[in-house]
Amino acid sequence: MVKNVTVQVGDELERKMKEITDVNWSDVVRECLERYCSTRQSLTVGALAQKMKDQKGEAYSEGYKAALEWFKQKEITYEDVNAISQTLDDFNSEWDRKVEEKYGSWEEAQDVEPLIGERYETEERLFWWQKVEEIVKDLPASYKLTDAFVEGFKDAIQKLLKVQ
Repeated sequence: MVKNVTVQVGDELERKMKEITDVNWSDVVRECLERYCSTRQSLTVGALAQKMKDQKGEAYSEGYKAALEWFKQKEITYEDVNAISQTLDDFNSEWDRKVEEKYGSWEEAQDVEPLIGERYETEERLFWWQKVEEIVKDLPASYKLTDAFVEGFKDAIQKLLKVQ
């Protein structure tokens, strides 16, 4: 359905428009309005995307700081951090063992089951979520767990382990 829209122009602009007789001014205005609406929408989407990116970065930083805060507690030791690493190593070894038993190797597994890598990543993500959730419940601050928070926490723990 086509709608009529009235556009007001000054005398000078009207004179200029009348001098250009081969132009369909409705088409010109329609194109301008379309372009303007698209620009506004993309700016809005862009602004929202930036806001989400900023929030994700903040959540990552919070997770990173939470891991360091946890490790700074007097009763937390290197062995506590290493225990997480050992649990993760055991988790990885168990996955590798299952894959090798069933498929022979990761390469062969991916030939037969292309999404096996995604299944592994999902399980590893769940491992970290559970571990981080367990740890932060005992911290003084109340943290909101998100993927970015958990990723920041995990990265801080892994960095601590590399420093050893």
